[in-house]
Amino acid sequence: MKRSLNEIIADAIATGILPASAATFIEHEEHRPWPVVLLTALGAWLAAIPLMGIIFLLCGDILARNTGALYPLSLILCGVAVAILRRASLPLFIEQLAIPALLAGAATMSAAFYIDMSIGNASASVALLAIALAVLIPRNWLRVLLGAISCAFIMAAIVTLAASRDRDGYWMVVHGAMGIWLVADFVQRQHLRSVLVDRLATGWVLTIIAGLVLWTGMTFLVGAAIHGGSAGTMDPLTQPLASLAQFASAALTLGGAAWLAMRWPALRKPWYALTAAVFTGLAVLMPSLGAVLMILALCVSSGRWGIAAAAGAAAAWIMGALYYQLAYPLATKALILIGAGALFALIAWLAIRDGAPVVSGDSATPARNETHAGRIGIALTAFAVLAIANIGIWQKESLIANGRPVLVELAPVDPRSLMQGDYMRLNFNLPQEVSQMSEGETGSARLKVAGTVNEKGIVELTRLHDGTPLAPGEIVIELTPRHGGHTLVTDAWYFQEGEAKRWEAAKYGEFRVDANGKALLVGMRGANLEAL
Repeated sequence: MKRSLNEIIADAIATGILPASAATFIEHEEHRPWPVVLLTALGAWLAAIPLMGIIFLLCGDILARNTGALYPLSLILCGVAVAILRRASLPLFIEQLAIPALLAGAATMSAAFYIDMSIGNASASVALLAIALAVLIPRNWLRVLLGAISCAFIMAAIVTLAASRDRDGYWMVVHGAMGIWLVADFVQRQHLRSVLVDRLATGWVLTIIAGLVLWTGMTFLVGAAIHGGSAGTMDPLTQPLASLAQFASAALTLGGAAWLAMRWPALRKPWYALTAAVFTGLAVLMPSLGAVLMILALCVSSGRWGIAAAAGAAAAWIMGALYYQLAYPLATKALILIGAGALFALIAWLAIRDGAPVVSGDSATPARNETHAGRIGIALTAFAVLAIANIGIWQKESLIANGRPVLVELAPVDPRSLMQGDYMRLNFNLPQEVSQMSEGETGSARLKVAGTVNEKGIVELTRLHDGTPLAPGEIVIELTPRHGGHTLVTDAWYFQEGEAKRWEAAKYGEFRVDANGKALLVGMRGANLEAL
């Protein structure tokens, strides 16, 4: 018969295998299958919406005259819900009633915070409210959710109070939350051994993983599926933070690799050192990868497989997002991914060879078959990586070689954002009807614009292309969704550090366009059409 973890821990304490302090991990919560808990939570969240509506309808006049009435109302709702949820044994139907009341009470109090306080202080207050509820309610799944909420609102408070709402500030806030989690996790596992802290930390780190994925942006192919063929790229970090972020990402990767090697002596092999080196190189290119790999290493070594799976999926997402980083040419990115794939194939071969059992006779057949199947899998994976990368390269190179060269005049941009370290903000003269159209108005359709090309190769984009036949001398160019609007291919031109003066004279963007309107920005031209 299958025994629960609580029973195993209790028996181990009784026989002296575990110390009495291990009793802090014994749960008094009734075990329920996770699908039941998930459906219960989903039903509660949906039920909280009409419950909030009923509360405000019944008390609307009072709340309109005195917003301070929100506090006692929310305290009543939260108090009743906490009293019910603190019971050791609770019917599922009663729990379904208590959870919406808790969510409604917490949401009401949060609304009061945002009415009476600044956004930053209100966000910090919501985070403290979430922690307080987690302390009062001994429900592990709810504590994970409240831990995630507390992390999200604390990060929001810091971003607001520090007025760091740009990409640089967001990176620092997420990694600051990562540092807090590392300290809390160490103290928890070495000294506290508290179920409450463990569950709060679980929700906290899951929010950090989600934040790192959000900061990274779209990943390979997913962005194309969502945006109908291409995805907007993410602006890079500014200097000197970019260098610090690369160093921190590499350091976290090496730290995670060293931790795994310390916990698992079997990894102390040359192939593992090569693995760490490859991941460190990728972490330098992707400043959000190091934190995710550190989380993955810590959770794998301690058997927290759920968090480890989330971190592994996030790492795959982040590595795929390299495809959309315009700081590196497409050919360079392809070579990086091909090289990394080839090295991982070599590492897998070395690991399989190093770990192959020494057997003889007929018993060697299964081992040989498994090794053969593994090698086939490695070969197929390597082939798929090479095929995908080279198809993308071939498409771009074909467009550069065979596409029609045209020039598009640059439109003015905010002078404060023209030069940003190693890239230049771009804006193009588009028809007014396109400039006034938001991305949401077009749905999944890709807009195209038509224009005429003069004898110098300069195209004047005059109208939105509606699919009608082009007039003589006209061409059509496909637009890219970007920041809620549209642009030609990209709104940034990247260059090496220290070359800003070279590109300040840019007046035209040089494109290659094929017969279907696919375009690629290949260079910049000056006022006299000279190449820069």
